[in-house]
Amino acid sequence: MGQGFFGYSPPDFVLDAARETVYRADCHQYSPTKGRPRLLKAVAKVYSTMLDREINHRNEVAITTGANEGLFSALMAFVDTGDEVIILEPFFN
Repeated sequence: MGQGFFGYSPPDFVLDAARETVYRADCHQYSPTKGRPRLLKAVAKVYSTMLDREINHRNEVAITTGANEGLFSALMAFVDTGDEVIILEPFFN
């Protein structure tokens, strides 16, 4: 598994939205590292329903910039120096 590359052109509504966004000043900054509050709350709401328990968006939801960062963060949280880790293929390069 690796980078994804489009094999097709995005639909017109996606291209139109991208063009409109170029002119919005609020879209020219990096997102907050922890994720936008509205996104965190939306994710917590979806998983609260799916898991049938209340998910706290402040400390139970993590937003990452991609799969590599997410996998790295998860491994760093659970793996200590000297632990053995089994990596299965396919894997991210």
